[in-house]
Amino acid sequence: MVPADSFDDFVESLRGVFFALRAVSAEMLADLDCSAIERGILKDLEEQGPQTVPALAHARAVSRQAMQKAVDRLAGRGLLAVEPNPRHQRSSLIALAPAGKKLFTEIRARERRILARVELPISDAELRRTTRALRELGELFASPDFARSRGPQGGRG
Repeated sequence: MVPADSFDDFVESLRGVFFALRAVSAEMLADLDCSAIERGILKDLEEQGPQTVPALAHARAVSRQAMQKAVDRLAGRGLLAVEPNPRHQRSSLIALAPAGKKLFTEIRARERRILARVELPISDAELRRTTRALRELGELFASPDFARSRGPQGGRG
């Protein structure tokens, strides 16, 4: 069991990194007229292929309506395509259009150029261990078992 103080320090450090990265991301994407959530949608579709709006929303823990707005904005710019879903007539599949793939390729190239200019304060091995730990924690917090353990009041009962 991890001591509460250690976990508190971890959470506060993670929040600090999150907000700093969010600011860097917003600045880097501004001239491309792309938000962080839109970048995430492009990434998910690039890596996982076509998905429904509800699936995209679930992966980001946002409402279907909020995801639909972001998808509509990207589709309106010609970055996404709507395809028929052979498994469900009313829930279309959202896919990357060629322009979306091109934009995501540019975003990734920008990110890599920025990181290439920065000397990270940790080694590659430490970065890989941290990445693995964050993935494992993300899987834990997203799991149905964790949700059940919190109970109907989010664990306040």
